Amino acid sequence: MRTKSLLLPLAIAAASATSPAFADFNGGDFILRAGAAWMDADDSVFSESTVVLVPDPNDPMGTIPVAVGDSLDLDDSTTWFINGTFFVADHWAVELYHMNSADMEATYSTYATSSDFDFRSSDGIGDFETNVTSLFVDWYPVCVESWVQPYIGVGFNYTDIEQDFLRPVFTYDDVDYGLVNFGSSWGWTAQVGIDIEFGRDANWLFNASAMYVDADPEIEVGVDNVVLSNGLVLDSVRYKDELQLDSWIFNLGVGYKFSF
Repeated sequence: MRTKSLLLPLAIAAASATSPAFADFNGGDFILRAGAAWMDADDSVFSESTVVLVPDPNDPMGTIPVAVGDSLDLDDSTTWFINGTFFVADHWAVELYHMNSADMEATYSTYATSSDFDFRSSDGIGDFETNVTSLFVDWYPVCVESWVQPYIGVGFNYTDIEQDFLRPVFTYDDVDYGLVNFGSSWGWTAQVGIDIEFGRDANWLFNASAMYVDADPEIEVGVDNVVLSNGLVLDSVRYKDELQLDSWIFNLGVGYKFSF
């Protein structure tokens, strides 16, 4: 599995990082890092089919059941990250991480069916910018004198999808029949990483980390102007759902350690 193959070098480095040196990682130190981030979301994200009640065009006082569902196929994306880590004590640190504007290509498919119609659509919705901000508590298990410092961390994340880059979906003959809107979500996150200083007394260091991000952003779908089999027009079908946008983020960067 690709994820396991990427994590294996980090695990080997963590197990072997015991060589002593002069540069210390002590309580009160601060590390500022920046670099490239690669976000790999679930290849196919599906929401569950659900039934919504919409106004009946034949009876203004009545409703008709409509079965709706959708799927989202995502590509991966490379962007940049920045984080700051403060050692509250030897071996323990608090890290604030931000990955900015991963432009993820997506294909969105949806359907709305009832006894009177069967509406299905699949269309590319272009780039939508995904931002992830996480707060970690990190544990550095090896001695503070080591210039190779593996760590593990757990925390929570805020995932936000910018909607400015969405194109209308359900388009036929240049007529827009509906839109899809994404929201944001809070979730848990975990990571494994490693810092390697450039030399025995260097403050510059190389950083690599792998993060798992749990995110359930809300999705709102609207389908307009659906023509029924009897020729009447259903004004709109609206529903909301949550998508399991669980992702891996892999980071490579450089950092600088400030000692106070």
